[in-house]
Parts: sequence; C-alpha cells; structure tokens
Amino acid sequence: MARAREFEPEEAVAAAMRLFRSKGYNDSSIRDLSDCTGVGPYGLYGVFGSKHGLFLAALDHYRKTVTAEVLQALEAPGPAREVIAEALARVLELMETPDGRVGCLMCNTASELAPQDPEAAAKVKAHLDLLTDAFQKLLLREVKDAKAGKKAARKEAEEAAQFLAATVYGIGLLVRAGQDDAQIGRYIKTALKAVG
Repeated sequence: MARAREFEPEEAVAAAMRLFRSKGYNDSSIRDLSDCTGVGPYGLYGVFGSKHGLFLAALDHYRKTVTAEVLQALEAPGPAREVIAEALARVLELMETPDGRVGCLMCNTASELAPQDPEAAAKVKAHLDLLTDAFQKLLLREVKDAKAGKKAARKEAEEAAQFLAATVYGIGLLVRAGQDDAQIGRYIKTALKAVG
C-alpha cells in the first residue's frame, strides 16, 4: 500500500514561493526550503523532483496569486489611465510582504536565472506576455470603433502595453534595490506621462 502524503503540496509551494522571493533561487538551500515548508527534503523531492522543480512550481503559484491581483486591477472599470495608475500602485503594494520589501519573484528570476535557465526564462516570458496582454486589452477599450486610425491606435496600444509591462518589472527591480516609495512613485508618474 502506498504511503499517504503527509503534507499539502500547494501549502509547501506557497511557503517556498515566499522564501524564493525573499532570498532568491541560489541562496535558498534545500534545508531552508525544508525549514520553511515543514517538509523534509525527501518529501519535497518526492513531489517536486528537485529544488528546481519546486522553484518552477513556485513561479506558477506566484502567477496564480500575486500576478492575478494585478490582472484583476487592470480589469477595473474606468478610464484606462486611472486604471493603470491604480494597478501600478497595487504592484508597489504587493512588493511589501511580511518578509519585507522583496520585489517581484518574476523580476528577480529574470535577472538571477533566466539567462542560463531556459525553463525559468520561459516562465518569465509567459509572465511578461500575460501582463502585456492585460495592459493592451485595457488600452484597447478606449479605441473607437471608427475604421479611420484604428490600426494605428492598435499598434500604439501594443507598444504602450509592452512599455507598461516592462514598467512593472522596473518597479520590482527598484524595490529589490532598496529604493524608497517616493522615488518609485516618481518613476510610476513618469511612466504614466509616457503613455498619455
């Protein structure tokens, strides 16, 4: 008879996500992960296969939880500029955790692992695409149905959406670098001016 699993994988992933977000992938040892999840190394390896497997699961959990809050903010009614301002403010709020100002797990992964880890890089790219699509959908709400200029407006919305997705990553990196909210607030204000 197979032995029953002694822990909830989703709870372990959530705890691991918090550790990876705070310490990064390379500085999170399997002992650290075992301590923070309350699951022994063999239990973690048995479910996730490796530290890297657990990390990839943590990236997915981040997208389903933290990123989902940003995406929800981008679906709010109202003028696009106001919705974007609120969403970027929410991004900054989400960088503050009980573990301190830890930034964005995807942003941290982009700089720490993506250059040498194709699986992590793919998750970062998918995350950027998700943000870009959400910004673009919001911006296109304001494109008139008139045929004249519609193609140009779509192209402009696409470029602005890419810029805004990169702005989210910029906020995460500034937080990780220890910049204060006032400075990051000015960065956000400048970004908003750039998209009209």
